[in-house]
Amino acid sequence: MKYLSKSGYKVKPKRIVLITLLSLFYLPNAMAASQDELEARINSLEQRLISLTKESIDLKKQIIESNKQIAQLNQNLQKQQLVINNQQKEIKIHTAAIKQQKSVDLQPVGITHPNNDRQIVLVNHNPVDVIDNETVEYKKSFTLTEFKDYIKEEIGFSFNGYFRGGWSTSTNGKPKNYAEGALGRFGNEYGGWYDLVFKQKVYDQDGHRVDAIVMIDGNVATDKAAGLFNTQDDNIMQFSDIYLATKGFVPHFPEATLWVGKHSLPYNEIQMLDWKTQKSPAGGGVGVENLEIGVGKLDLALLRADVNVKVNKKIAGTDAIKVKHEDVDVNEIEVRYRDIPLWKDAFFAVNARYSAPNKSKLQDDVTIKNAWVGSVVLRQNNFLGGFNQLTLQTATNSVASHLANINTNNPEFAANANNDYIGKHTGGKAYRLVSEGEAYLSDNVIMAHALALTTGKDVYSYDLNLPHTNFTSFKSAVRPAYIWDQYNQSGVEFGYFNQKNKVNGKTYKEEGYKTTLYHSFKVGESILSSRPDIRFYLSYIESLNNDISKFEFNGKKRQISFGVQTEVWF
Repeated sequence: MKYLSKSGYKVKPKRIVLITLLSLFYLPNAMAASQDELEARINSLEQRLISLTKESIDLKKQIIESNKQIAQLNQNLQKQQLVINNQQKEIKIHTAAIKQQKSVDLQPVGITHPNNDRQIVLVNHNPVDVIDNETVEYKKSFTLTEFKDYIKEEIGFSFNGYFRGGWSTSTNGKPKNYAEGALGRFGNEYGGWYDLVFKQKVYDQDGHRVDAIVMIDGNVATDKAAGLFNTQDDNIMQFSDIYLATKGFVPHFPEATLWVGKHSLPYNEIQMLDWKTQKSPAGGGVGVENLEIGVGKLDLALLRADVNVKVNKKIAGTDAIKVKHEDVDVNEIEVRYRDIPLWKDAFFAVNARYSAPNKSKLQDDVTIKNAWVGSVVLRQNNFLGGFNQLTLQTATNSVASHLANINTNNPEFAANANNDYIGKHTGGKAYRLVSEGEAYLSDNVIMAHALALTTGKDVYSYDLNLPHTNFTSFKSAVRPAYIWDQYNQSGVEFGYFNQKNKVNGKTYKEEGYKTTLYHSFKVGESILSSRPDIRFYLSYIESLNNDISKFEFNGKKRQISFGVQTEVWF
């Protein structure tokens, strides 16, 4: 304290004043210097922040661009894998096509599609692979048709079918079809038949494939606006096929098709007369097709085809008769050996089917006879630019009776679509020779035909409802046409038939003819194998004799009808 007091005491007042003035002068300058420095530092920080922000934006852009490149790379890899898978499937398809080349030549010509050569590019570079130290380059572009087929194959679902229909009238009320199975169906049918086929692949791996297939068919009447399903107005529908088809499951026959379900071996249709030379409608069944044995291919099927039988039974204690319906089990076995090569573009086939009733112990009084049908088929492809197929058949009992029908001549065991077994069959036989085909008579003239010559003895006549009938018949339809171009044809169809049934010393005659003029809008030149088809027609039909059918056209023996009809496979 002494020291401080002494020191404070020694400071002079003048010096205190000087120090105070100097302090007042220096303090503002010092504060000004600090403010400038602070602003400078803030500006520097702002510049640095702006620079960092720009760098962050650039980095974000680089990340986005890198993600785009990675996504594009993944997309290219996926597309490249798609091309490789398609290439492998294409190799498999080509291999199978080579093995079945002969079969393709023998099968009826199916739907034709116009060529589509527009290309779509799946990848932007040529995908390559190295196989056995060699670089293999795959195709990088495919037609739209190829791409659609590939997608359909990958999905494994397909929907296809058939239908016909149109408008028609006549000069005498409602037009009526007459003996279309004998005179030809063109200008002589007025219904709307359809087939709808749904197919779904359920397994395809290691050479084993399984498909579920459902087919619906029926008729839609075209004379009324309402089309409710019932048999009175000819609006009907049925599930004609429900089965599972497999490939690759039969040992030693990788290309064979094994199927189980409601199905049968393929039908062979005579298009112009609208009936089949090969048809085995069935309930449940099992079959195998395309067994390559020897020079041909073998098809086998075991089928159920039960029938309803009317039986007259006496009521106990009385003389009264009661009609009872019996359901009789029928099994059929069918064998076909086909695609037998003869000479260039010619193939031979042998077919047989045996139908055997399997009655129970309670059905000893039910009369039902077994029956069989046998066929030989000769097909000549590339016949005058078209084809020709000859079929020789023989049948017994109820199957032979079908060959005696005026109209529908399918070789079936039951008498009708209701699976009824009708009539007394006593070992009768029938024989039939059928010719179908088309040929180019010149560059612009094509002609299709269907001819059937049939005879039989001791058969049951479903038309007359009489047993022990002998018959002969000739059925024909010939259609020459002038080809204007790929999309236009004009022509005429001539039809004629004559049948004689002899029973109990009496002869019944049925005879008629048809002339149909038409112009058709088409998508191909072939008459029998190109669809869709739009036909404008004028048709004249006359029944010369009707002892068997008693048919008439609304009180007349002749009819003039006209209309337009379409027919399409899809």
